[in-house]
Amino acid sequence: MSQTSTQPIDVTTLRDWLTGRIAEFTERPPAEIAADKPLGEYGVDSVSALTVCAEIEDHFDITVEPTLLWDHPTIDAIAEALVDEVNAR
Repeated sequence: MSQTSTQPIDVTTLRDWLTGRIAEFTERPPAEIAADKPLGEYGVDSVSALTVCAEIEDHFDITVEPTLLWDHPTIDAIAEALVDEVNAR
């Protein structure tokens, strides 16, 4: 489902959405996912990373590099990297 709202999306909203996605992939409660912890420490692998990238593209209607999660290894870093692009669409 695409994010179609014209309201600006802030870093907190992105962080919360990403936390939910990572929690699902790692089969952990969202409360156990720290936004400043490298995703590799949760067992996020290349397949999961590519799937998350695809979900970001679908949900926010943007294009992201397949290396996004490796270039920005924490949820905080990903949210910061994406906020301007998400709001520019």
